[in-house]
Amino acid sequence: MGRGEKSLRAPVDALNDVWSAYGCTVINGTHSSRMPDRRRWTHRSTIVNFLCCVLLLSLELVQAREADVRSRFLYADDPRATIILEYQLHNAPTKDYAAEELIGVEYDEERHIRPYFLNPENGRRVVQYYSPWCGHCQSFKAKYIALAKEINHRLPYDDSEINFHAVSCSVYHWVCMQNNVKGFPTFVLFHADSAEPHWLKEEEMTVERIAETFGVQLQAPPEMGNGLDSNREGIDEIAPIDILGASVNGLARTRETLYKDAALSFVHALKTGIFLHEDGGETRDSLNSVQREVFSDWIDLLSWSLPPSWILHTLINEIRNNIDYVMDSEENLMLTVSKHEALVLGGNMKWSTQCSEHAGYSCGLWGLLHIISMGVIERHRAVLGARDQVSTQFVARTMRNYIEHFFDCKQCKEYFLSMYDTCGFNHCRRFKQSQKVPSKESWSEFSLWLWEVHNDVNIKLANSVSVAKVASKGEDSGDRRNRNADVFSWPSQGECPACRGITGKWDKDAVLSHLKQAYWYVPILIISI
Repeated sequence: MGRGEKSLRAPVDALNDVWSAYGCTVINGTHSSRMPDRRRWTHRSTIVNFLCCVLLLSLELVQAREADVRSRFLYADDPRATIILEYQLHNAPTKDYAAEELIGVEYDEERHIRPYFLNPENGRRVVQYYSPWCGHCQSFKAKYIALAKEINHRLPYDDSEINFHAVSCSVYHWVCMQNNVKGFPTFVLFHADSAEPHWLKEEEMTVERIAETFGVQLQAPPEMGNGLDSNREGIDEIAPIDILGASVNGLARTRETLYKDAALSFVHALKTGIFLHEDGGETRDSLNSVQREVFSDWIDLLSWSLPPSWILHTLINEIRNNIDYVMDSEENLMLTVSKHEALVLGGNMKWSTQCSEHAGYSCGLWGLLHIISMGVIERHRAVLGARDQVSTQFVARTMRNYIEHFFDCKQCKEYFLSMYDTCGFNHCRRFKQSQKVPSKESWSEFSLWLWEVHNDVNIKLANSVSVAKVASKGEDSGDRRNRNADVFSWPSQGECPACRGITGKWDKDAVLSHLKQAYWYVPILIISI
């Protein structure tokens, strides 16, 4: 083969190497200066194959994006949830696309889109605003479906249907902001031909309360029992998720995967949670003074406590160095995030399979909290900005304030704040440190405290999910609770034989060692494509 033939074969071989993983072959023809027709055919085939492979890659990327979008909905594509009208823009009527006063104005999704069911020209309807990563939203799914079925089944024969809608605030976050949604799940009822909202709390979402709000006299329930009982099986089959949304099996992740999940949740929180919560009234364009201090402390804490070589610091440092600019508006924050998102996530746009389905955000956030807790031990000699040395009390209070102002699960927030504000797990005493030279052991208390909180919420959720099973099987509730305490406490005996002795008492030193192994390492570049 001559020099010219080799030069022609080089790009062909290179393309073969690249596309072979996708089942594509560029060409295997032999080039020759004495065969111009064949050479032209070869080049054309090369181009055709190349374009085909580009098309295949494009389709694959589109399918991956569609799968990611579908994972952000709880009710869409679920055959059991056909009675719930999940809002999806591509299925929305054309009248969603625009207020007349905006015709001729440059298209802007947040200004031009208004879901049809929020307009007054509709019948009676119930709307649920939710986050697919919220554990309570997932738990409520079966009940919401059952409510829709039972209420419409018991309506008088000559009465019109009550529509039940659902809006994913992960996808349509501007819709939730414009409608003053401050936590998840949020429920709003609208009377026929009215846009005036009637807000109901989660505990008020019952057949009777909804019927009362609409002024409807329902027929007697069928003898087989109400619709909620018929869906009890679905409720009981919910995978155990702690109150912050992390799967109890989430700790089986590798550290690299855990860090990827944590990075993704941090970015997701910046994009969807920081400007979502306001203290009533219209949604403001910037954070108030209290929220500014809380957010600034949170970013400082992350900068100080996370492994110093974690690539996530590129985004954290950008925010920290431009903190006033970032807090001025959601647009400024989004611009800052977009500059670094691809780098810090490395193309990783989905939570790992080890994070339970639809709980990826909370699962990753819980991992981030544990990483912080280990950083408190590993980096306690560092200095946080212009502050004095960081204390365990300051770390705990910063975490508590962040959850109060920026975590979007109402019940999760209520549990955590109630637990913390009543000195839960004796933290008021445990976090007292000497002002001069805190003991080495005192820095471990925060990590152990957070571990105890994590186990407590796992067990509480497991107990609540078990209530129906206890009633149906006639089991002793005390026995069930004791068994849940053994099953859902982490780490298990198999994962850490040294963590619990024969008597079942925890060995705190062994637990700390296991926590460090699970949550702390110093990567050079842990987020990769």
